[in-house]
Amino acid sequence: MLLSGVLMTAFVIIHFFSIHLKFEKIGLRRFISFSAGVGIAYVFIHLWPAVAHTQAIAEEHIQWLEGHVMHYALYMVALSGLVLVYVLDRLISKAYEDEEIRKPNVTESALFWSHIAFFSLYNMMIGYLLTYRNVLNTSLLIFFVAFALHFITNDWGLRHHHEEAYDHYGRQILSISILIGYLIGHWSDFPEYFIGSVEAFVTGAMTLNVVKHELPSEREGNLEGFITGVLSASFLFILL
Repeated sequence: MLLSGVLMTAFVIIHFFSIHLKFEKIGLRRFISFSAGVGIAYVFIHLWPAVAHTQAIAEEHIQWLEGHVMHYALYMVALSGLVLVYVLDRLISKAYEDEEIRKPNVTESALFWSHIAFFSLYNMMIGYLLTYRNVLNTSLLIFFVAFALHFITNDWGLRHHHEEAYDHYGRQILSISILIGYLIGHWSDFPEYFIGSVEAFVTGAMTLNVVKHELPSEREGNLEGFITGVLSASFLFILL
C-alpha cells in the first residue's frame, strides 16, 4: 500500500506541475519519440498479454462466456477503448473545424471539457489499476514508468492544444481523477476478471493514443529516440 500510495502521489504531481514542463524543439522531439517507444513496448509486452490472461480467467468464472463469440470478450472491451478514443478524437477535430469558423468564442470550452471528461475517466481507471498491482512491486514499478512517460507526453499535448484552459482547470482535474480512482480501488473489492476488463479498456485506449498522438510523424519524429525507447524498455520489461 505504501509503494502504490507514493507512486499515485507521483502521478498527481506530474499532472499538477505539468505547467512547468518546457522542452527545446529538438529535445521535445527526442523525448516524445522515446516516450512513444516505451509506450509501444509496454503495450505489446505487458498490456496485451495481460488481456489474454484475464480472458482465460473470465472464461473459467463466468458461465455466459461460453460460446465462440464470448471467447473474445476482453478483446472486445479493449477494442471498445480504442474505438472510443478514435471517435472522440474525430468528433473533437470536426467540432473544432466547424466551430472555429462559426462560433470561435465557444470552441475552446466545448473541446476542452470533452477532452478533460474522457481523460479524467481514463486517469481514474489507471489510478484504480495502481491499487490492483500493489502486491507486485516489480510490475508496479514498470507500470509507473510506462504511464509516467505517457502522462507527461499527454499533458504536454493537452496543454499545447488548450493552453490557458488546461493550466487553470485541466491539470487540477486530471490530478484529482487519479486520486479518486486510487481511492475507489482501496474501497472496492471486485473480482479479477472485472479489474482485467478495466485494464483491457485502458490497453485499447493507450494503444491508439500512443500510435496516433505520441508517435511523431516521419518529419517530426526522432528515429534514434524511438528506437532507444523501444529497445531499452523491451529489455527492461522482459528482464524484470
